[in-house]
Amino acid sequence: MTRNCLSDAEVAYKKKNTSVWLTGMTIGLAEFVGTALLVFLTCMGCTKGMSEGSIPVLQLSLASGLSVTTAIQIFGHISGAHVNPAITLCAVIMGEISLTSVPIYVGSQIAGSLTGYALLTACLVEFTATVILAFAVCASWDPKNSNNTDAVPLKIGFIVVLLNITAVYWLGPVLGAALTGQFYKKLYLRR
Repeated sequence: MTRNCLSDAEVAYKKKNTSVWLTGMTIGLAEFVGTALLVFLTCMGCTKGMSEGSIPVLQLSLASGLSVTTAIQIFGHISGAHVNPAITLCAVIMGEISLTSVPIYVGSQIAGSLTGYALLTACLVEFTATVILAFAVCASWDPKNSNNTDAVPLKIGFIVVLLNITAVYWLGPVLGAALTGQFYKKLYLRR
């Protein structure tokens, strides 16, 4: 899935006269947001039920697994959605990315994980959930993601389930969707 992401991106973007610097930023931003999303959603899935004393293993497993699925659905076609330095290391070992791209991936993942935790503690929970849903929908419309259009309703449905499990779906949807649509269009749908 991540086969030489940086090299593939460089070739694709050079055809559009886009700089390697901008390509690195695009990949870095995808890893940053993907990792922030993963940390935010996984932690949110763990907060519901904390008052009862213990969180069921199934709840933890669903929150984690669906969070990873969401990150891959949204950013897999852009950066490979490693969202974890260990996966980036494996990608280097397997020859999927170059050693020179590791700082972009790992730096973005560390910053994203810290941001995901910060969002968890902020008052932007509802807004963030809508941003996640809007990113997933925008990614499903992205022509570069056309090979992942099988079962899109099911994938989007799982994302909605995840957002409802984490109890963050109702505030800020219009603003979150509007900003995310514009952000995705400007950054990832360059023509």
